[in-house]
Amino acid sequence: MAARHRNTELRSKWWSRPAGHLVWFFITLVCFTLRKRIIASEEVRNLLKTQPVIIALWHNRTFVPCYVYKYVIKGKVTMSMLTSASKDGTVLATVAEDYGMRAVRGSSGRRGVAGFLDMVREVRSGCSMCITPDGPKGPRYKSHPGVIKLAAVSGVPIIPICIEVPSCWRLQKAWDGFIIPKPFSRVNFKLQDPISVPAELDDEGVRQYAARLDEALACGTPDFEPLQF
Repeated sequence: MAARHRNTELRSKWWSRPAGHLVWFFITLVCFTLRKRIIASEEVRNLLKTQPVIIALWHNRTFVPCYVYKYVIKGKVTMSMLTSASKDGTVLATVAEDYGMRAVRGSSGRRGVAGFLDMVREVRSGCSMCITPDGPKGPRYKSHPGVIKLAAVSGVPIIPICIEVPSCWRLQKAWDGFIIPKPFSRVNFKLQDPISVPAELDDEGVRQYAARLDEALACGTPDFEPLQF
């Protein structure tokens, strides 16, 4: 729990947490109506429920996963989520906490080192970690090295999650083209095979694993080919 209470360099406004509760309510209401399909091997399902893992998904696909993890997958391992140290990050941290998750605050631009160390502590304490490898500001669909380095240091596997949202609204002015599923539409999840990262990696090795993660996440409309089930 220590990571949640480190407030150094964290930004917040009086309305940040109330806004987070409202966002949680909106997400929950929409997600309740969705037709959700999850495809995962028995190995991946067992990993999610029995040991810490690093969940990786694109930044613009984050509308549904918290709801799915709590009410559909029902994982027994506590999940932590990386959010930025900005005011928007406070809103997202509140959403995560409303779903029973923990929030680690940090990004490459603010609290980067502290945030990374907090993530290592969370994973080593037995928590899984959810990360958007192209966040918080892109470039879209390009994994940053942080997620690879976290897997190398912690020794836990990365599970890439492809999310297909055929019927959705998109926030065109957002850098990531954020996706909001339309109520009563279908959302498909495909949990890919785990990626294990060796402890000792040079910069070239980090780039190679980041490219491998990009490839694993390159499926699911509206930007990629439809998922294959």
